[in-house]
Amino acid sequence: MWNLSGPQIPRKYERKIVRNFENQEEERALIVAESIDYSSIVSSERFSGSSDPEAYLHPGTYLTYTYANFIDSEVINYYEARYGNLQGKGDPKQIELTYEANATKRSEFRIFNSPSPEGVTWHNTTIVISQLDGSFYLRSSGQMKIFYRNQSSFQMTEWGYDFNFSDCYVVEMKLVYSEIYAPLAAFWSDVYQIVVLDQNFVPVLLGVESQNIVA
Repeated sequence: MWNLSGPQIPRKYERKIVRNFENQEEERALIVAESIDYSSIVSSERFSGSSDPEAYLHPGTYLTYTYANFIDSEVINYYEARYGNLQGKGDPKQIELTYEANATKRSEFRIFNSPSPEGVTWHNTTIVISQLDGSFYLRSSGQMKIFYRNQSSFQMTEWGYDFNFSDCYVVEMKLVYSEIYAPLAAFWSDVYQIVVLDQNFVPVLLGVESQNIVA
């Protein structure tokens, strides 16, 4: 017998918040990274999805689609509150909230992007990031914006950068929030962020990539 209402979506609610650090210094670096005034750096509101930039502050009237433009403690708290208020209420049928942050102290840290070949109009979207053991991993990211602290202010860098830091802290942050209502009704907000702080816990570099999907 056909189900005229379409395929049924099983109820599923998942929440995972993980903050990884090994000592008080790394914990402090993570707290600082979650407290930075990103709006002034990236010239963007905390969330997109409404003409009212503060609509997300009213948890009783959640926007259908609310996307984060970066990660800070208020973004995390908002999605945690939204998850808690909506799970098990019937709609959305499925909710996923995952946030993982890793703070590490580094004696050396390098992040760079190779220049594009001469004479082409596109840029190389592969970002190369050093790891604790001295190896490198590649991240293909055409959407990531890199901001570098120049004296007292941040400036967005052009492609073809190469940054080296000594005696610093590196915080990598990944947040995904999604709601599924029906087979063709859902949204995802996905943010990856990397923050470099100097030995005095002053942020010196920010990389942020935010994506959203609507079905």
